[in-house]
Amino acid sequence: MDSEAKQASFNGWAIVEMMGHRKEIGYVTTEAYGQAVMFRVDTPELPEREVVLTRPDYAHVNGSFEWVPQGSKVKREKSPARSCLVAPGSLSINPCDEVAAREALELTINRRLILIERGEAAQIEAPKGDDYGESCEGCGAPTPDQCECSEDPYEDECSL
Repeated sequence: MDSEAKQASFNGWAIVEMMGHRKEIGYVTTEAYGQAVMFRVDTPELPEREVVLTRPDYAHVNGSFEWVPQGSKVKREKSPARSCLVAPGSLSINPCDEVAAREALELTINRRLILIERGEAAQIEAPKGDDYGESCEGCGAPTPDQCECSEDPYEDECSL
């Protein structure tokens, strides 16, 4: 038997789920570091762009966050490219084409929305505390990752 047997590898676009708790989306390559084999996931940059909301969401409006209706025109902030290495232990690789991966990135990566023009749709009431989680009393951010009160949204300055 050949001691230099070729090991299987994966190279392509995929949605990688780790133990059902974390998700990485991008171009996946197999990399070997000595005897350790890892999967490298390269997530492309998402440029700043304007979109029309297909469902209601929170958007940054005049220094605070507001629930805005479907049909509102918003600007999504840029998300930089990044790479990560994941061990094959408890993960699921779901191969897909580049179009599907980029669509999943648009829906998965949480980027701040900035309202440009409010939609004409009937205003839907925003979820309240227990329905969606508490919002920051300082800046009105609906989630800790959107809080602008401080570098660390869990510091005393922020009420999240």
